[in-house]
Amino acid sequence: MAGKINLKEIYIYLLIISAFVSISIFEVFVVIGILWLFYDFFRERKLSGGLKIPVLTFSFTTVISTALFFPKMISKAVEEGLFQILYFLKIDSNRESIKRVIFTFLTIAVLLIPLVIYNYITLGRTKPIWGGEFEVGQFYGMFTLISFFVGLYYFKEKNKKVSSVLFILSVIFFAVLIISTKRSPILGFLLISYLTFFVMYKNRLVNKIAFWGLNLFLSIAIVSGYAYLSKTDERFKVLNSIILGKEKISYETLNRFSSGRIGIGLDGINIIKNDLKEGSFLNLLIGHGVRSAIYLPKHYSHAKLQRYESVFIISEFIEKGVIGLIAILAIFYLAFKTFLTARITDSFDILALGLFVPLLIHLIGSIFTFFWDALLPMYLLLFKIGEVYFRSKSET
Repeated sequence: MAGKINLKEIYIYLLIISAFVSISIFEVFVVIGILWLFYDFFRERKLSGGLKIPVLTFSFTTVISTALFFPKMISKAVEEGLFQILYFLKIDSNRESIKRVIFTFLTIAVLLIPLVIYNYITLGRTKPIWGGEFEVGQFYGMFTLISFFVGLYYFKEKNKKVSSVLFILSVIFFAVLIISTKRSPILGFLLISYLTFFVMYKNRLVNKIAFWGLNLFLSIAIVSGYAYLSKTDERFKVLNSIILGKEKISYETLNRFSSGRIGIGLDGINIIKNDLKEGSFLNLLIGHGVRSAIYLPKHYSHAKLQRYESVFIISEFIEKGVIGLIAILAIFYLAFKTFLTARITDSFDILALGLFVPLLIHLIGSIFTFFWDALLPMYLLLFKIGEVYFRSKSET
């Protein structure tokens, strides 16, 4: 019944809170959710969701390839692969529960700021309860957009005081994102912001003047953020030197700017070439298993490297093969298609779009890292809640 908190709704709140408190506690809740999923499945014999096939393919390819080629890492394979089936847990997608989920995120965003700022002042870098600068960037990238969506929702509801507060929070959250200095979350935020403006314009939530005004504001924010990073972050200093012609484009400069990813990528390409040369077709199909850089050869990258973290097409191909890579590309395609084709028919739909944000920002950020993230099960589950909400609207 809408408006009534049930056990699964309590579960999703605890899952979200634990994600920002302790990754160990979070994984306990993921396991609880998967056990609950198995219970539901054996009762109903049904799995649903637009990402069903690629999520299952990715999960089982990860586990099988690791079990065959690097069984010492099977526990990691379960964490990185099997945990993603949390996506299939059935959670209510009514408006009351969605609103509470969104405001849980905003509450956490506000509560974390004093700690993040304190660590920035005392340690010289941003840091939440667990993790480091990358997590701060990921968290505050999604907090910024979620806050913006909620602010726009209240603006459409003629509650300008609340909407003003939320828009101000968006600016504060964006500032925290920038001082994290992590490129992947920043890139994810920027691209999803532009796509958000497109979705709003397509659904006539903003007129042409507002659309280009928002783009101008975002462009100014990007330039300001880049100016700040150019003075504080070594990688952006290198990029500036290349742009201004102070340094030539070379393997060394590109490798410095990419945090060593050029060298790692070359090692990854050599692994793929070797598989083709030796006819290792099973490795080409399902990969070498998670963390396979531990036992595979390396020439350009560090000897203690655990995975070939460069461009995700190379990185994922080595660990999960062509089958796993196709599954990831399918998740990209279906997730962005769902977001870009979402039909917004009333103001609450704007707020519900926030459920898509965590996964989408993560997907863009993963282009230069890895598809897997410790919080990926939660991102997928939130996406599923949004997916079910918009699908149920289209069917009524």
